[in-house]
Amino acid sequence: MSSKTVAKYYALGLMALLAGFAASLGVWYVYAQASSAEKRQVLRRETFKIEAGEQKFKAFYLSAPADSFEVTWNVSKGSVKLSPWQATIIEDSHGYFDHYINETTVEKVQTWFFEGNNGTAGCVGADVNQIWYIFFYNEDSYEKEISFQVVKVWHGLF
Repeated sequence: MSSKTVAKYYALGLMALLAGFAASLGVWYVYAQASSAEKRQVLRRETFKIEAGEQKFKAFYLSAPADSFEVTWNVSKGSVKLSPWQATIIEDSHGYFDHYINETTVEKVQTWFFEGNNGTAGCVGADVNQIWYIFFYNEDSYEKEISFQVVKVWHGLF
């Protein structure tokens, strides 16, 4: 075989190798874009009334996959306090936890993470495959209507 023929086959092989590399790079890019795309799923959406001084629990199941969840709420008038809690934490305590006044005095205090008439609150790194509660409290002297939604957020192909 002549050196010209060898050079042609060498160039043809190199072009095929580069074309294969470019194709695999394109496939990798499409996969990377799809796997990083944010996915969202509404887990619960509800509107309910809450009486003056009343507390209400609203449950939802957070299944895998999930990187976080968001709670969006809107109150008809005034504001409410709310907290997301895992069922295993809240079912016995109802949100009351020990607060140490000093070395000998302990009192039970309810813990609230959010307060307002509307907003969106996120819970990142939430434990999955379990029941969660959104705990609402109307501390005012009048009835309110609350609309809320819980959305699961994750990244990936599934």
